[in-house]
Amino acid sequence: MPLEIPNTAREVENRSLTDVQRTLQGSNPQLKNSWLLALVSSNSNRNFDFYAQLLEAIKQNFPDTATGEFLERHAAIFGKQRLAATQATGNCVATGTASSIIPLATALTISGNTYTTTSSATITAQAISVLSIERSGQTATVTTVSDHNLANNVLVTMSGAGEAEYNVTDVAIIVTGLNTFEYQVVGSPATPATGTILASFDSASIPIQSDDFGSDQNIDVGAQLKLQSPLSGVDDTLLVDFGDVGGGTDQEIDESLRARMLDRIQSPVAHFNEADIIDQAKEVPGVTRVFVEGAGTDIGTVGVTSITRSGTIATVTLSGAQDLSTGQRVTITGANETEYNVTKVPILFQSSTVFHYTVLGGPATPATGTILSSVSIAAGTVRVYFMRDGDDDPIPSASEVQTVKDKIIEITPATTDVDADLEVLAPTPVETDYTFTALSPDTPTMRSSIIANLQQFYAENTVVSVGIDQDAYRSAIFNTVDTETGDIVQSFELSEPIGDIAIVSGQIGTLGTVVFP
Repeated sequence: MPLEIPNTAREVENRSLTDVQRTLQGSNPQLKNSWLLALVSSNSNRNFDFYAQLLEAIKQNFPDTATGEFLERHAAIFGKQRLAATQATGNCVATGTASSIIPLATALTISGNTYTTTSSATITAQAISVLSIERSGQTATVTTVSDHNLANNVLVTMSGAGEAEYNVTDVAIIVTGLNTFEYQVVGSPATPATGTILASFDSASIPIQSDDFGSDQNIDVGAQLKLQSPLSGVDDTLLVDFGDVGGGTDQEIDESLRARMLDRIQSPVAHFNEADIIDQAKEVPGVTRVFVEGAGTDIGTVGVTSITRSGTIATVTLSGAQDLSTGQRVTITGANETEYNVTKVPILFQSSTVFHYTVLGGPATPATGTILSSVSIAAGTVRVYFMRDGDDDPIPSASEVQTVKDKIIEITPATTDVDADLEVLAPTPVETDYTFTALSPDTPTMRSSIIANLQQFYAENTVVSVGIDQDAYRSAIFNTVDTETGDIVQSFELSEPIGDIAIVSGQIGTLGTVVFP
């Protein structure tokens, strides 16, 4: 028998008035200001309150509608706890006089937030070997042999280049990677630079942690923190390094906890399978989507410059670098000599552009045709990408990637080489701008609704290594409903994007700028 729950207190009152009139004949319970009407009305309102509480109690009995404490109790049955707010962590760069010390628990501030160093550090004079310097215009891009642990605007001295223009003293740099940075040069020296080149600087890399919890504690690369109290020989400003200070999250909300619990119910986990890896990665606060690519997954295709054969060994030279290693599986297509065309065969690695594999028969050498090489993830290896869609920048930082890898390592089998067999990566964003040349109806609220719908589309429907179909993003626009007027999109035209959005291995589509006519 279905529950019959009234929609309003007035509905309960009307039923009660009818009952009173039928039972107490001759009375008039609907007479205004009568004690009988007051009694019926008050009892009806209280009864309706009980109905409302009953409805709420029914919701709390089911995992997909429970909230608050009741949701936590459902989740605990499946081993899920509400994720607590977390502190932001990362590294910053201190500069100053060599041998100056930054003690443990040194306080730093920025925008009213306070951070504390979690170890001591000493400013030292350092010199890192430079692998290369390449110039474009006045910008020189430096690649160091090892991670430089620098930040934007640190002063670096470059020496040893055969082209004098590259040799500069105390130039402010812009960090572009863990082992790359840029600086400005005068003139037009030959590129790449020659010589035995060194990058020298006086600095210390020091780990810090926010005193408070929450997403507002995260700070970007190059941000300037101030010493709360001066330190002898240490510059007052410390700079956030390339890894940024991240990982700070707010306490998990009901919607996120419910989603993780339902994922666990609907996708029971086994040991270190895809569901288990996703489930474990989402235990890190802020992680919203996880993409697992296992052994055999195609991760990239490049052209083949040549295939030559010596006996049963084919040697492949690629037109561009691929992520290769011995045992990696490769598919070769497009050779006119069909014996060279193979599917997911193991290779012997020589370099990022040369590898070998076994070929059957005696095909002519060299091979002819328009030949392609497709690489698959090697057996026993898994590659994991993830997103943090609730952050201002949904692409994870280096420190957030390491945190997720450390979490996944907790469930890896004892036989797994976590350095060789487990890769945890941030996807490479492919940002797409949307330029409307026509829109109907074209109102401010419709424009806002379209932007919100596209943001939701990119947060829920994009997948690492998978292209975005034209019909999918156009459908997201057509399905927009103006939140103010209730109008729907009647028609629109785009000058960009046009057609499907191409995404290659390791990339994910992200929303760029939306421009209206």
